[in-house]
Amino acid sequence: MFVYNVKILPSKKLLVFLAAASIVVSVVCVICMISVHSQVPDTATCDEIGTYSLKAETCNEQINFLKGFGLSPVPESAESRDIIIPSEFNPVYDEYNELQKSIGLDLSRYKGKSAKMITYELKNSKEKYAVMLIYKNMVIGAHLTNGEYGQKNKPLK
Repeated sequence: MFVYNVKILPSKKLLVFLAAASIVVSVVCVICMISVHSQVPDTATCDEIGTYSLKAETCNEQINFLKGFGLSPVPESAESRDIIIPSEFNPVYDEYNELQKSIGLDLSRYKGKSAKMITYELKNSKEKYAVMLIYKNMVIGAHLTNGEYGQKNKPLK
């Protein structure tokens, strides 16, 4: 015959212990969720070209991204400036995001974030420029433009 002697913590100590343990577990869960949500994908997929890389840390990676869409950027023409993706999208940004979704991207997860806008002049194209939005060295948006104010942006495809 076996006899176990179990010492039960007083109820107040047990409640404090359980409360502390649940707080620790909650904090760990929140940190994990934030970590997963803040990761920027390194590939995207669209019907025209399949899965493609979003890496854009170097000029070569940016040019390869554009070449993947059949474009011929002029490497020396790169111009960069800092931008902020609006926290709330207006109808213009909603339309722009639909253009992004057509190539497998979605700006909505970057609302309120700072990004770089890099513009390349294009050779042998109906449009004059390719524009990329880059966040944490990954492309999060891109379009073609003729550079004239008020003209519609066009998808890379």
